[in-house]
Amino acid sequence: MPHRPTVAGAAFALVMWSTSAGTTSLQAQIDPWQNAPQPDTGRQVVPFMEGWYDNGDGSFTISFGYLNRNPNQVVEIPHGERNYIEPEQFNGAQPTTFHGSRHRGTFAVTIPASARDEDIWWYITPGDGQTYKVPGRTTAPAYQLDWLPRPHGSMAPRVWFSSESSARQGPEGIRASETLRGSVGQPVTLTVNVDDPSVRDPNDRRFDEGVPVRVSWFKYSGPPGEVTYERHPSSPEPAAGGSGSPPPADQVTLDGLRGTAQVIARFPAPGEYVILVRADNWGAPDSSAGDQCCWTNAYQTVVVTQ
Repeated sequence: MPHRPTVAGAAFALVMWSTSAGTTSLQAQIDPWQNAPQPDTGRQVVPFMEGWYDNGDGSFTISFGYLNRNPNQVVEIPHGERNYIEPEQFNGAQPTTFHGSRHRGTFAVTIPASARDEDIWWYITPGDGQTYKVPGRTTAPAYQLDWLPRPHGSMAPRVWFSSESSARQGPEGIRASETLRGSVGQPVTLTVNVDDPSVRDPNDRRFDEGVPVRVSWFKYSGPPGEVTYERHPSSPEPAAGGSGSPPPADQVTLDGLRGTAQVIARFPAPGEYVILVRADNWGAPDSSAGDQCCWTNAYQTVVVTQ
């Protein structure tokens, strides 16, 4: 479902740094380093609360993201004492693979009305040894997001795996009911179905050629190591864009408002993986991650054997 911050254009985050002396603002620790040369590895991985949604049925959804300050390093932090959520009932929804830079709304949790005054804490202890934590809370009106269409009509794409009746929208998204299986190094085809319900002004020349939906795949959790991708025969390599090179193999662009996206994945080690599939229409002028719109997450579990 599409969503808009109460304060337009703002992205909110509550982040705290736990030390032996107590809890301190993370920003106060980062600011002195801004103008100094930064290493490429060993820097912070920080959880973010993106905001919360009133679902209109008594429940509330809290959206979380993260910042990996190692722009070219994927950081793996397994679930456990270095990566956990409290209360325990929500633990396990968070990623264990943290890709470089800022990633907004990678997952969300829904709580009942009876728990709206409770904080949902996400704790991360990366390689620097410090613990960073963020409270997900619904009591601050400034953090409220909504599901309304954007000014030019953009909405989060609808996504489903098998039955369209199960389609979902927004950062909480949908989890595949079927677990895929494969073996190390062998191809596994990942498939997702997408429909963009956005309604845009037909007289606006910016939309003459439509707004494509982009589908991207990311390793979300699993054993250490890189999941590699190659284009599926149903998704031929697109022409190079303005940068002079085509999009990577882990991205597929659907030119129409509706379609099926597929990619071939290969896994580096045995174990259970979760692949995050993100469908977005960020090519529209009113849709971007920074403005908390408009994308949908989908999660596919893959069990890999030797």
